[in-house]
Amino acid sequence: MMKMGSSLWVGIFCAGVMAASCGGSSTTIGDGGTDGSVGSDGNPTTNPDGSITGPACTSDAQCGFPTPYCDTAAQVCVQCLGDPNCANAPNNANFCSVSTHTCVQCNSNAQCGGGGQPYCSPAGRCVECLADGNCPTNEKCNLNTFRCAPACTSDQQCSTPTPYCNTTAGYCVQCLGNSNCADPQFPVCNTTTNQCVECLANTDCPDPQQPLCFLGNDRCVECLVNTDCGANGVCRLDHTCN
Repeated sequence: MMKMGSSLWVGIFCAGVMAASCGGSSTTIGDGGTDGSVGSDGNPTTNPDGSITGPACTSDAQCGFPTPYCDTAAQVCVQCLGDPNCANAPNNANFCSVSTHTCVQCNSNAQCGGGGQPYCSPAGRCVECLADGNCPTNEKCNLNTFRCAPACTSDQQCSTPTPYCNTTAGYCVQCLGNSNCADPQFPVCNTTTNQCVECLANTDCPDPQQPLCFLGNDRCVECLVNTDCGANGVCRLDHTCN
């Protein structure tokens, strides 16, 4: 099995598992996975949802960074096959999700420690809450961010950094619409997560050097897949063209 240093894992993990913790303001995290298509040049492709698709394989010898292990059942190169493959992953993502073959912080609550994040989210991240009962009195669990937020019925019950009341959900949030997002770097309100983000669509990305919206953490990037970089280009894990 091929070994990788922690500096290489940063690139893998930011692209495929916890993009939100590596930049941008969105805190929702996808489950990763290996669905999608490999680029025409055979290089692994970073999909719009942040998952990494490796080339076809029958053994590890046919795989390489960033998907160095062969899932022989599916015959595709993946990020991990077991916990030892995630030993050097950042952000304490030291467990391998058997369903997505990506390195995650947890597969169960028992793998989450202290620090106020004792629960394992569906995305394999240790979080503050999974249900309202996990939160203090007068707070509710925001199931988009898995954080406890003050319960409310009006804006008067909310304050910074969550000054607006999502009356449908019954808790305070960062925004309800674009007009609530004053920071020019994050001018768009993701009304699913109620957070101010950089983009939700390509039309939100006016910079011709970063014209595409990466929905893994709602930010503008140069490329999402290899074909965005031209006929023989490669979209790297930081969403820039090689």
